[in-house]
Amino acid sequence: MMITEFRNGLDLLRELEAKPKLTTGSLELDSLLAGGIELGTFTLICGDDQPLVDQLLYTLVCKTLLPVEKYGLNGKSVLLSCGDYHREQALIDLKLATATLRSNGIDPERGLEEIIAVSTFNADQAEQSIQDVINIIKYNDQVRLVVVRNLSKLFIENTVGGREDLQRTQQFQHLIATLWQACSERNITLVISCRPRRPHPFRPSPPEGGTFLRHLAQTILCIKQLGTGKIGAHLMKHPTRKSRIVEFEYSQSDCVMGRLTIPFRSQLQQEIDNLTRSFKEALMEPARRDAFDCITRAWTAEQGAMSYAKVPSVLEIMLLTAAVDNRKTIEALQDQVSLLSSQLEKAHMEIAETKIALKTMPGATE
Repeated sequence: MMITEFRNGLDLLRELEAKPKLTTGSLELDSLLAGGIELGTFTLICGDDQPLVDQLLYTLVCKTLLPVEKYGLNGKSVLLSCGDYHREQALIDLKLATATLRSNGIDPERGLEEIIAVSTFNADQAEQSIQDVINIIKYNDQVRLVVVRNLSKLFIENTVGGREDLQRTQQFQHLIATLWQACSERNITLVISCRPRRPHPFRPSPPEGGTFLRHLAQTILCIKQLGTGKIGAHLMKHPTRKSRIVEFEYSQSDCVMGRLTIPFRSQLQQEIDNLTRSFKEALMEPARRDAFDCITRAWTAEQGAMSYAKVPSVLEIMLLTAAVDNRKTIEALQDQVSLLSSQLEKAHMEIAETKIALKTMPGATE
């Protein structure tokens, strides 16, 4: 007999919240993405401003090297760059990579050793390059992120009206599906960039690659330069968040996305580190230490909202966020208690009905 395992929603929620999430380097984007890009998921990023998209991709590649407590994935990255050989005779943009590593407190020499660069310059090479990436992740268990930059433009012509050649589009889709299967089997995050299908000056456009790719990706993010120093990010698809748009600032002098140098993030991390050393380690009961870890995950996931709260100190904001998270858990427990009470009442009624039926049966005695 086959045994079916049942799990309640609260356990699944806790498991989801416990999964590491990779920061984008922007509080606004992290908040839009429910705390960042979750480990083991497939994210599609589209945009017609290539330097802007590249900056986000390189931020993800570099931040993957950071430990989990600093919103990284504590592992290596694979960067597959695709483009015209005559224009882009390089595996990696060293200037951008070095600046991004330095801005995150990572020694560039050490950091570049942790980034595995692969390239392909035409559609004929693409299949072999994808296979090279699959072999890398198969034999290197430290890889946590695979980024594919501009593979679609090797297969899909940017023609007037946004028409896409069916055969080449299907070839592109097959390569992405093969790579995603290899990543998902090893719980590796996959991020792919492409152009919008029909660029529009005011509203976001679906990415290239057809409906198949849009169904395959779990998260789709469209980013666009809106004006002087303003960037728009449109969340088109996400497992737990509704579609919406946020705007954030971009400073060229930072060489990074959004508000990487905003004081709040460092203040929050400092408070968490202080509480971990001085408070968590002093707690006597393991269950309370586990509870502290749950609250830490809530702080990390909601740092975007926390940064906008008009509360005097960081610690008070943290207390407010913890109270909200506790309230959420209480509501979930109340729902469970109500369900159990209903089931118990139903069981009592069935027992009472069974007793009455037994008493009315012929030959029944007290």
